[in-house]
Amino acid sequence: FNSDEAYLELHVPLLKEKPFFYSLEVNGAVRHSAYSIGGKSTTYSGTGLWKPVEDFLIRGAYSTGFRAPSLGELFGGRSRFDLPVVDPCSSAPTGQFQTNPVVRANCIADGVPANGSYAEDPGQLPVITQGNSALRPEKSRNLTFGAVYSPAWARSGGLSNLSLEVNYYDIRVKNAIAAVDPNLTLNNCALLGDAASCALTVRTANGFVNEIDGTLQNLDSIRTRGIDAVFNLRTRESSAGQFGFNANATWLLKYVLSASNGFVVIDRKGTERGSPDQAFPKFKGNATVDWSIGGFDAAFTGRYIDSVVEAGPNGPNKLGSRFYGDVQLSFTPGFWNDRFKLTAGINNVFDKDPPACFSCSLNNYDPTTYDVPGQFGYLRISYKM
Repeated sequence: FNSDEAYLELHVPLLKEKPFFYSLEVNGAVRHSAYSIGGKSTTYSGTGLWKPVEDFLIRGAYSTGFRAPSLGELFGGRSRFDLPVVDPCSSAPTGQFQTNPVVRANCIADGVPANGSYAEDPGQLPVITQGNSALRPEKSRNLTFGAVYSPAWARSGGLSNLSLEVNYYDIRVKNAIAAVDPNLTLNNCALLGDAASCALTVRTANGFVNEIDGTLQNLDSIRTRGIDAVFNLRTRESSAGQFGFNANATWLLKYVLSASNGFVVIDRKGTERGSPDQAFPKFKGNATVDWSIGGFDAAFTGRYIDSVVEAGPNGPNKLGSRFYGDVQLSFTPGFWNDRFKLTAGINNVFDKDPPACFSCSLNNYDPTTYDVPGQFGYLRISYKM
């Protein structure tokens, strides 16, 4: 396949060093993309930067985005993976066949024996994923707004740097490429009698799930909003050395997948998705304190992940918050002309285990969000040319 693209960028400074307008500028860009197997699109962006005074910056941006489906997403062959799923059609205590007449009727229509002989306990069910040549490109619109404060009085005093940055983002993706959550497929079929969801499930004559169709589709939209913040502080060098502090945090305000009719399919905020593993905590934050003197450096980093909730076999299961600590020591000997650097460190120094997860793919925890169990130590020697 081939792609052709053309783009134009524009930078326009408007005012400089005027009252309430220490600087004011606008930027714009436009890009046209044509993919032989992914369609065409024209995207654009606009950014405004305003400094009412030298120490304070306000900025905002609006942009549109376009992503053509990849070769794997278009033409990937059938591939199976087993996912922890609770089938509502089961007569086991975790199912709803015996207790919910609506579920019973919908499940019988989907091929489950009416006598209730199908009693699958919670476990892993086969999901078949594959590409889809009918996929359309993803399109997005992005709105960001933020401010940066970096005071000159701090730099002229005992600090070499002090800055605070806060940004708000609002992103919507249309035609998002993904597979429907298999849990959602089973629930929509059993609870709602949704014909499209029932068609994605293939059952044996005994009612057991032979496969769940996870073919990639264009989900209608993903909407996410959040706030990011970064704080930096560093002292000047003195006889006691130099100290630094850096912290960054993110608050997830919204993460919702929606169908074309506007019906909320699932709200991810504060939840663990399970296979494929990914958590969406409402808050995450990192902070590092470091100290350097001569050729010696020491740093401690704390990493915090807020608690999330997953759908467990016996109802919602809370994955508790975690705080990880990392320590690093470095030494740069002057007698080697500062070319060699020796570093030693330990990650997860407090030896915190990840929270147990029922819906995650392997090992009952989410490795994309939490550290592998146990401490991790390392040694490094580097040489600067």
